Amino acid sequence: MRLRDQDKQQRIKQSMVRLILREGINGTSVSKIAKDAGVSPATIYVYYDSKEEMLAEVFREYSSAPYRYLMQRIEPDMDGGALIDTIVRGCYSFSREHEDVFSFVEQCSRCPTLSERVSEEECICDILELIHNYQARGIFRRYSDWTLGAILFAPVRFLAMNRCVSRSEEEELAELIQMLQNLLLM
Repeated sequence: MRLRDQDKQQRIKQSMVRLILREGINGTSVSKIAKDAGVSPATIYVYYDSKEEMLAEVFREYSSAPYRYLMQRIEPDMDGGALIDTIVRGCYSFSREHEDVFSFVEQCSRCPTLSERVSEEECICDILELIHNYQARGIFRRYSDWTLGAILFAPVRFLAMNRCVSRSEEEELAELIQMLQNLLLM
């Protein structure tokens, strides 16, 4: 049995993401990934049983990346307005700093077989737990988790994918933050 090498596995993941963004899920094969990563196709099977398993595992890992990124920026004693500001700016910054990961997750989340295997709720659970704490303290209005996810993250994703040229990013983010603060805070 061949030993696993973290560097090779990382190259395989990066190649898969790069190829899926360029050629789509169906246009990306194990042999193309292997060639791009500089490994043999057999090497890929040391790490993954199939292309589908590899895709699901990388999608799961990368789907939770923006939320881990956010949790590193959130201070436990933030007021509600600062929390919303940090979430919006953090999501937007992640999309800019990690464009490939952001685009990969956006593309894969529209694939029904993948989105069924990776629950956004399991990725976002730490942030939801934090928001539940703010709700219990009477700082945030009580909305369902699905509604909270939709109103906190979907608008930021929209701005990240459709960068406005008539206004600055800062103006767009500030307006969105103000809207969300008005909507969510007591």
